[in-house]
Amino acid sequence: RAEATSVMAASSSAAQPMEPLRHAPIGEVPSFSGICAQAWRSAATSMSDPLVQQQALEGASLRAAAAFAAYPVDVLKTQVQAGHPQYRNLRAAPRLIADYRMRVFRGYPGVGANSFLMGALMFGGYRFFDNFWRLQGVPEYWRPAVAGASIGAICGLAATPLEQVKTVMALQESWLKEGRIKERVFRSVPHGALAGSWRLKFYAATPLVCRTALFDCQLFFYNSRLREWLSAEGHKYSENTRVFFGTFGFMLAGLVGATINYPFDLVKGRMMAEAYPATTGQVAVSSMPTTFAKVIKDGGVMGLFRGLPTRSALHAIVWCCVGVGREACERSGLRDAAKARSAAQGHSKKLSA
Repeated sequence: RAEATSVMAASSSAAQPMEPLRHAPIGEVPSFSGICAQAWRSAATSMSDPLVQQQALEGASLRAAAAFAAYPVDVLKTQVQAGHPQYRNLRAAPRLIADYRMRVFRGYPGVGANSFLMGALMFGGYRFFDNFWRLQGVPEYWRPAVAGASIGAICGLAATPLEQVKTVMALQESWLKEGRIKERVFRSVPHGALAGSWRLKFYAATPLVCRTALFDCQLFFYNSRLREWLSAEGHKYSENTRVFFGTFGFMLAGLVGATINYPFDLVKGRMMAEAYPATTGQVAVSSMPTTFAKVIKDGGVMGLFRGLPTRSALHAIVWCCVGVGREACERSGLRDAAKARSAAQGHSKKLSA
């Protein structure tokens, strides 16, 4: 979730002119370190653009703000995926808010921190992998998907500890109410990040890495195709119509990607919900394959999509907030100074976020 806001700006600005390929002499195979070094130089050149930096900050800030607005639904999604008998679907949102009150936001700092972490990794990391796979000869049509999957996997792994802490904090209020624990496991997100064991924090790393890699693979690919279509056909429509297609087309692509990879999100949620009991010896330890098998055994293949409407609602809230925020940044002139500095330094004069 946290990295997706940065995808459109990252892939759009990656289309800027890149450092020319430096081919190895005939008969000599470029070394892996040499390819990585050249990909890094190209990414660093792209990231030096003031407009890219401005959009990176916008993406992280808007994502963090949107995540705050949608956080109660995020907590509800966690409870639904964990199989709580009282919080079973979207209709349980009022009850959850009444039960949690302001405590519902206690785990939010983990999501906010992940938003900025993902923004930094996504903006710089996508450029690196786009250049890396370009040098490896991956066709331009498929390169956004391959580069997106590459940086998505890294982002998923980096996000796992705080996502796990956030999950425990979302569930511990109901655990306290039900008498399953005598005191809160984590007092705050920093306490959880420092006090939680490495085994606990990375218990569900595998499904989160798979989910994020699959999501970013799709999202970068869909966005590239959308940009191509707008570039070829956009002149037929008014500016407001192009903005609508660009913003809401990207939001739709996010919803499609979230639906396709939802089984991994469900398994991630189940494993993160059981991480604390499993790592403290209260229940048996499970893995991604055994969790998949258990979900299918209990609910059939459709059981893998239990709670999907809750996640779709979460994405809709986030993308609406981000879409409105991005358009406000553009129309308010917030990017004008960055555009001027970018043009003065010789970077692309027109960069769509």
